[in-house]
Amino acid sequence: MPPAPEPPRLDESDLIARVLAGEREAFHVLLQRHSAPLLATLRGALSNREDAREVLQETWLRAYANLARLREPAQLRAWLLSIALNLARARHRRAGERGLEPGDALEPSVEAEHEGHLERGEELETLRARMAELSARQREVVDLRVNHELSHAEIAELLGISEEASRANYYQGLKHLKLALQRPTRTRTEA
Repeated sequence: MPPAPEPPRLDESDLIARVLAGEREAFHVLLQRHSAPLLATLRGALSNREDAREVLQETWLRAYANLARLREPAQLRAWLLSIALNLARARHRRAGERGLEPGDALEPSVEAEHEGHLERGEELETLRARMAELSARQREVVDLRVNHELSHAEIAELLGISEEASRANYYQGLKHLKLALQRPTRTRTEA
């Protein structure tokens, strides 16, 4: 028997209309589509896995509560990123008020969950470490450009910078990563 055909992929506008009409499953589809990239961005911005998960949950709560206010459904991804990054910045400010530096509570080292993934886990750990060497702005721009495929115009609007600044931060960030990834890394036994 041939596999059942996949249902047609609904666009963001249709899903948002269904959510606003009360369809919980439509919101679940939005969660599935956007949670992983949002979490990746938040983990880069906050350095702490639990903080990132908490901010992700708060992002979805705010998005759900304010979904009717979204004027351009095609801009859902940028809107969600804006909410998430604003919440992350607020968390940084609160941490600063308590005398902590953002990233003080570093997440434990990345461990491979399954045998055979150790090498990939070490590569991801190396990449995360190198990303942490970038300035906060470069990290944001590189993440938004690479992981979310936003244009420099969208990044500029989202971060409140010029397109030229977006391009410059992206170029400098990639240049640093390329050079940093060519450096040998210390193994855990050397540390």
